[in-house]
Amino acid sequence: MVKKTISIMIIFILISNVIWASSNDDQIKAKVISVINNYSKEESEINNQLIEAKILEGNHKNEVITIKRSVDKYSLYGFMLKEGDTVLVELHLDNNSLSGNIVDIWRVNHLKTLGIIFLVSLVIFGRLKGILSLTALIFSGLIIVKFLIPSVLKGYDAVFISIISAILISVVSFILIAGFTRKTLIAILGTIGGTITAGVLSHIYINLTRITGLADEDVMFMVSNLGIKLDYKGLYMGAIIIGTIGVVMDVSMSITSSIFEIKSQSPNIKFIYLFESGLKIGKDVMSTMVNTLVLAYVGSFMPLLIIYLSSDSNFLYSINTELLAVEIIRSLCGSIGLIFTIPLTCFIAAYSVHNNKNIKKYR
Repeated sequence: MVKKTISIMIIFILISNVIWASSNDDQIKAKVISVINNYSKEESEINNQLIEAKILEGNHKNEVITIKRSVDKYSLYGFMLKEGDTVLVELHLDNNSLSGNIVDIWRVNHLKTLGIIFLVSLVIFGRLKGILSLTALIFSGLIIVKFLIPSVLKGYDAVFISIISAILISVVSFILIAGFTRKTLIAILGTIGGTITAGVLSHIYINLTRITGLADEDVMFMVSNLGIKLDYKGLYMGAIIIGTIGVVMDVSMSITSSIFEIKSQSPNIKFIYLFESGLKIGKDVMSTMVNTLVLAYVGSFMPLLIIYLSSDSNFLYSINTELLAVEIIRSLCGSIGLIFTIPLTCFIAAYSVHNNKNIKKYR
């Protein structure tokens, strides 16, 4: 088991290095070897840096260039560089004189380190379950990147494709992590039911509130700069469905496992009592999971809340804007889907096992 775990980790790291080693022809990496900071006396938000950077790749590898940059504290590139930082540089060659400008800081090395820490933690504490969870996570990412997004770009219905993707993700994830058992099948059915509930509600209320899906800056960038024309309203509904899967899967499996355990400890328990016990457990799970889901969504649009709360606009007028309305719909539809998962899973699980005396063979 230890050898297998180490082998998987090494393969992952090697693949990561191959993927992250590829470079862009227009932008190359350079290492900052010295920095001179000049702080503006007139306005402290804007500072200047004179940087010497050593080229790390390409035809000019190991050459040193000097770059002057202005740092605006409240801009996307308002970070101060220090010696030892790796940056992305765009080079210019004029009259055999090499110059360049800094495009961005190179973050991939740190992201790779964080990813390795995540992988090692998952494997050390999760062992085989951790490896299977990682496999399920990779599969989910492949479904989204290789199936969902390409299908939407081809013009297929975003809601339908999102539901299919959600079903595939839940089925494969449950089977990988828990195997194909009756308990897994019940959890899958509960997850699908809760996810579809969230999707149907989002469809109804997005149409009622006349959401266009074009209020987000990223969407407008795709429309204006990339010329991508999609059903953005459907795409938004699909995002709600995909965003609901994880927490619904967790709740569905927890409820199913609880009912199976109750049945194994009390083989003669009647269906109604088994169902009621599942609901009582579900209430406790729901109280924390709904809070978790809503807070996760609130955290994603925190800057918008700050904008509206710091302005003098009326609160009702603020939540009436599409930017906030879509986030409210996302939070509430996801939470309602989660809530409906509980009684649905309880009913299916209790009905499935209430006549079985030897519950252990179905686990």
